Amino acid sequence: MGANQTASVISRLANLKHGKNMIYCPKCGAQNADQAKFCNNCASPLGATAAQSPQEPSQAQPPLPPQLQPGQKATLLDYMSHYTGLQYHWVRRFVAIVLDSIFVVVPVYVILSIMAWLTGGWVIFGGIMGIFLFLYSALFESAIGATVGKAILGLKVVSTKGKLEFSDTLIRNVTKIYPLLLLIEFVASLFLETTDAHQRFMDKIAKTTVVEKTA
Repeated sequence: MGANQTASVISRLANLKHGKNMIYCPKCGAQNADQAKFCNNCASPLGATAAQSPQEPSQAQPPLPPQLQPGQKATLLDYMSHYTGLQYHWVRRFVAIVLDSIFVVVPVYVILSIMAWLTGGWVIFGGIMGIFLFLYSALFESAIGATVGKAILGLKVVSTKGKLEFSDTLIRNVTKIYPLLLLIEFVASLFLETTDAHQRFMDKIAKTTVVEKTA
């Protein structure tokens, strides 16, 4: 028996001993108390799909804040302040953007800087890089569901309406054309009401979201 299986068995026995009824998040597999409405690790809704450990008595879960009750909208900032797993999710997405920027900048920086020096076009240099990052992100997400940065960090872009189309990835990445636009979009997303705490504002328009990549 491996170390992870041993730890899982010990955890289950401990829960049985203390009379705890646990359910398991269908998205990330984390354990949650029986009455939990949202996963304490990734903030995903817990419902009929959550796996419940059998023959264990139920135990009440402290109620969620009013704005986080099922069926009610809350701002992304509300969700992030309540779920540490969600904070980790958004940190990973920020790191993915940094990685993607490095991967895009390094191969083309020398060529574009030489062109800018020759033409005196330093003003449009940043715009060209932004357009390149925008098209790179849209193409990779449409083709494989993730940019290189997202793939490294185990994240994937999916459509909430069915198949992910190239037009969807174009819409969700349009603010990457200019860094200030992306910053404004993210700040605005923090204060807009949402039912999916994994979406930016442009995700809502494109009907996309970012999830954990499964093996």
